[in-house]
Amino acid sequence: MWIAKFKIWHKNCILRPKCVKYQVTDLVYLINSWMEKNKFYYTELHILQGTDENKKKFIKALKKEKTIKKIEQRGNYIFTLNEEPLEKQYYSPVFNPRIIQVKPVAQRTDGFEDWEIASWDKEILMKIMEVPVFEVKLKSIEESKISDIFLPHIYPKLSPKQKQAIELAVKNGYYEYPRIIDLEGLAKISKVKRQTFQENLRRAEKKIIPFLTQSLN
Repeated sequence: MWIAKFKIWHKNCILRPKCVKYQVTDLVYLINSWMEKNKFYYTELHILQGTDENKKKFIKALKKEKTIKKIEQRGNYIFTLNEEPLEKQYYSPVFNPRIIQVKPVAQRTDGFEDWEIASWDKEILMKIMEVPVFEVKLKSIEESKISDIFLPHIYPKLSPKQKQAIELAVKNGYYEYPRIIDLEGLAKISKVKRQTFQENLRRAEKKIIPFLTQSLN
């Protein structure tokens, strides 16, 4: 199977300015798409990373977008139904059913998007570079076996504080070797006491680690 990684500047993306403004990373999973009555519809799953306050501002701004016809939220997961005029839809190559989304599209806080997709057909992947509203940099494309795939529903449920703690730890290099930051530094960023942050992180780890290692027993 062919696996491609892209760095994309999405010119007319409604998410990009909000991610930059509110410093929220939006992990986007493209669910499905269809055409109906001269309209192009597509459903997306959004998983937000950022402070609770900024995520609320992001969602509030997202609800004001005219192209979003429906929005449904449960915790940190948001589903949106998007509508585009058929003559202006640019995204059919993205929603090709022959594409496998290995990881969610990461809409970053600097405005760029990271894509990792796969297909049995190399040319299907390369068509992403033809989307007119994308400025695309091909980071890599290779024929390889997929080692993992994004399946958000199988992961243990974390509380918002636990999720925020582990996301912050990963983002700032707590799990690097050697560690880039310690618990004291993470607590300062999170603006809580060291003991509070440590408890949230340990509770998150207690849920995730057994889940990840259960198949090894």
